Amino acid sequence: MNERIAKELVIQAGLKLIEAGLIARTWGNISCRINDKLFAITPSGRSYETLKPEDIVICQIADCKYEGEIKPSSEKRIHALVYHTFSDIGFVIHTHQPKASIISAMGIEKIPTSSYPLLKSHVSIADYGLPGTKKLVKGIGKELNRGKGHAVIMAHHGALCFGKDDQEAFLTAQQLEDACLNFINKNEIGNGEAVQFEEKNLSSKYVTLISGKKSMESPIRMYESHRVADGFLFQTDVETKYGFLDDMPYEAQVHRTIYLKRKDINFISQDYDHALLAVSQVKMPLKPYLDDFAQIIGCSARCAKTLDAAMIEKALRGRFAVLIPEGGALCCATTAADLVAVKLIMEKNALTQIGTKLNKGGKTIPLADCMLMNFVYKKKYSKIAKNSNVFF
Repeated sequence: MNERIAKELVIQAGLKLIEAGLIARTWGNISCRINDKLFAITPSGRSYETLKPEDIVICQIADCKYEGEIKPSSEKRIHALVYHTFSDIGFVIHTHQPKASIISAMGIEKIPTSSYPLLKSHVSIADYGLPGTKKLVKGIGKELNRGKGHAVIMAHHGALCFGKDDQEAFLTAQQLEDACLNFINKNEIGNGEAVQFEEKNLSSKYVTLISGKKSMESPIRMYESHRVADGFLFQTDVETKYGFLDDMPYEAQVHRTIYLKRKDINFISQDYDHALLAVSQVKMPLKPYLDDFAQIIGCSARCAKTLDAAMIEKALRGRFAVLIPEGGALCCATTAADLVAVKLIMEKNALTQIGTKLNKGGKTIPLADCMLMNFVYKKKYSKIAKNSNVFF
């Protein structure tokens, strides 16, 4: 295949996967085989919406060597491994798709997928390894040699999907998400019988399991805001501008307290999707079940002990999200784009925590690994993001 065509296919696949909700922001990575020696892969830390052909990196299958100043994805060795293992595979996608992410942390070895042609009899969950490490590659390699289908789920990390071309790889990702959804429906909601998936059902079941309550309550509203030069704009049904010394309602006081303490926060938004609302209503912290949560949020998102503004700010310290009793989460960020990513991560990790608890299995990511990933993110990726307005 021509290198230019391969690069264009990678770019178009990224946009298509974002539209389908299988990847977001800079998460995941995509590659296309050029020949038996080379493949084209997405660069490290670039938004899919901004990619140009010159940003796509050409790597060698044999040793992942590349030329130029743009670094390829840190997961390049996984892509090379797939191309080396399967000579008929021409396209590889690493996704962070929601339902597969839930399965990735349940502590199970595989899920049945016999009704999905590209997945064959089952999809395995590879052993956990830190992103970009030899341990991660080794775990995936073991499952690639065992399985016959076109997908492997990576513990706490997402999914690896591949096919003869971009269309088949994309179809594999869709089939995997459907298979994971069916598994969750049958085992987590339906007690062995297939039922229609609804996050509300799953979340309500979690609340009952942890607290004994039969249903989730209506959320306490904390609204959203963003910082301006001499105060902040507070959005309810209408937008109101407040100076930091102005009189304001309690909800706005919570935002003011956070802005005064955290100069790195310019945007605050309440998120009370079903999963986050459920976790907040049982007043437990949100723990690190997924790599992207550990990287960006940290070792946990604490739940404030009370609705007092000072208590909420205290629980937020060192993080970009805090759970509010009965109110979901307050998600915070430096930029508007960052805020979207924080909310996505919080929602996905909350749903994953619920799935693992209902499955009565699975473990969080080890504390040392969480601390390392969060440290790397803060020291490395945040600097790049600050210079390029890209969120990692």
